[in-house]
Amino acid sequence: MRKVALQMYLSLDGVMEAPEKWTSEYWDDDHERYAYSRLVASDALLLGRSTYETFAASWPKRSGDDFIDRMNTYPKYVISQTLQDPEWNNSHVLPGDT
Repeated sequence: MRKVALQMYLSLDGVMEAPEKWTSEYWDDDHERYAYSRLVASDALLLGRSTYETFAASWPKRSGDDFIDRMNTYPKYVISQTLQDPEWNNSHVLPGDT
């Protein structure tokens, strides 16, 4: 059996949605190193449909550094009953509740 590790962005007042709208002012070199260490410790990404669709809309358009290249090449498993044909490289749908 493999471990599932969770990485999420959560503000101290409980805001969990749309981290791209509120985390950028807190992003620094230490946070980047931490996020990268979590990514390279992983074998794959497990995503819900909504998160997958948000990521898939922007990450494939990016390239040029190790973090981005890993995100784009890692196996991605998406739990969804509605996503039929994922286009982001190396993505696989796991049917289930979202």
